[in-house]
Amino acid sequence: MNGTTGLLDLDDALVALIDVQANHFPTVADGPVVLDRIARFVRAARILEAPFVWTEHHPRAFGPTLAELRSELEGLEPIPKISFGCFGEPRFAEAVERSGRRTLYLAGTETHICIAQTALAALAQGLRVVLPVDCLGSRRPLDHATALRRLERAGAVLSTWEAIVYEWMREGRHPRFKQVLPIVKGAG
Repeated sequence: MNGTTGLLDLDDALVALIDVQANHFPTVADGPVVLDRIARFVRAARILEAPFVWTEHHPRAFGPTLAELRSELEGLEPIPKISFGCFGEPRFAEAVERSGRRTLYLAGTETHICIAQTALAALAQGLRVVLPVDCLGSRRPLDHATALRRLERAGAVLSTWEAIVYEWMREGRHPRFKQVLPIVKGAG
């Protein structure tokens, strides 16, 4: 976050896409809507050149990341994990450290399990955590809502993918605004 304005900064952003997998995601409440928001966030963040890290939880059991997102992550490889919290996987922790970024944006599933454990570990390490709440999901809405309340109390910033992207760009004169605008409007 920009210390002067309180706005989110792209220069300090690392986006983590967590466990949006074929054999699990269909059980997420409002799954098609959540997937649409995640895909738009990923697409816009890639256009704005935000760095990414992404995980797949026990891929043999839960399958690969959904094809709709894999195509957006061309050139990147997922980090397989068994631990619920991503920091339990050394490759994830190393990727975050190597990035040099101090603000972690988490998108994926499930809010009350893998997202929550990752966010709490990041906060404990002194990282800032931003949660685009429309890019997160759980099987049960109560689990999702309860986790968001807990994470906000713990210090995570709650926002939406669109608000984040607009804060990163700051103004319509941003050099990539015209590429991002169709995504925001739902046409890209």
